Amino acid sequence: MNDNRNKSWNNQTVIEEVKAWNQAGKPLYSHYMRQNYQELLAAGIRYYGSWRTAVEAAGIAYDSIRKYRDWSKERIISTIQELEKQGVDLSFRSMMLSKYAPMVYAAIRPNHFGSWKDALAAAGLAPEEIYRYRSWDDDQIISEIKRLKDSGADLSSKKMDETANPLIATARRRFGNWGAALERAGIDYNQIRRRRRWTREQILGEIRELNSKGADLRSGEIRRQNPALFAAACKPRFFGSWSKALQASQVSDRSQSGIAA
Repeated sequence: MNDNRNKSWNNQTVIEEVKAWNQAGKPLYSHYMRQNYQELLAAGIRYYGSWRTAVEAAGIAYDSIRKYRDWSKERIISTIQELEKQGVDLSFRSMMLSKYAPMVYAAIRPNHFGSWKDALAAAGLAPEEIYRYRSWDDDQIISEIKRLKDSGADLSSKKMDETANPLIATARRRFGNWGAALERAGIDYNQIRRRRRWTREQILGEIRELNSKGADLRSGEIRRQNPALFAAACKPRFFGSWSKALQASQVSDRSQSGIAA
């Protein structure tokens, strides 16, 4: 907030400040002013009778600053989705303090979504997840990344963004970028980025090679030791499950004994 408590206000200084604020590209709608430049808002109302009159006296069309009028439901949804990909904090409090406050106001209007949580849900996000991850400290974020790795999840940024996982947004805010977060979790991001593009033949070849080396091919062990292979094999477009991949690879009965699906 600007500290202009000792400024000598008059009609001219109000106009000058309004113009300077506008030229700096800062919002001029009253709620934002109340939070960020309350002294100017109060002076504008005192000398011009209303904030709208003060803004228009500075040569600015007041309707142009009421940006929530431009926010359609479709634009709100697409903007939320884009901000989520950028790792922006989408919690209500953070958004209200940002330049996107007009969008939030539009979103919570009865003829739009009625609430910010409903707007997030309409954008395909889980509000409770956004707020849950936001409260996590660094250690909890790292622990969650490790858990996902152990479960064989695809940790590439592209895949994490596709699933609209709020974890990646939180990690980006805390660590600067997703790669840095993975490195903190002891994961080589270069290996993640070089994740191979699997084909059925490559999956089968990998299984047969592991079998020839006497590797334990039980699903739990493969999920732990070779999560990328396990995840690829279980994809519907390939085999749908680990047991079906093993059957297709025609590994020996010795290797398949005791293997769970």
